[in-house]
Amino acid sequence: MNRIRELRQARGWRQQDLAEKMNTVKSVISRYELEQHAIDADDIVALCDIFGCTADYLIGRSDVPYSAVTDADAQLLQTYHALPLEIRRAVDGLMAPYRQAAEQKTGS
Repeated sequence: MNRIRELRQARGWRQQDLAEKMNTVKSVISRYELEQHAIDADDIVALCDIFGCTADYLIGRSDVPYSAVTDADAQLLQTYHALPLEIRRAVDGLMAPYRQAAEQKTGS
């Protein structure tokens, strides 16, 4: 089933309801759901905002509708990548025992 239709129907919305939320017309939603028209980037962003899902889920690249990474996680990762290489290596060394313990616990 088309993900847009699936997400829309899960909320009990008609195509007209979604069209109004996107400031467009029902026929655009119909063409998207029937996969008769490619979705442009701006509409993908709008649909993700409306449905609260990831773009990968919306376009079928993932079966996970919601990101497991929080904004705080993303900010921490961004900070880590901004560190100089020698400091990242030191952080990695500090984290190694914790990573190993977690792998043993989960059996990975």
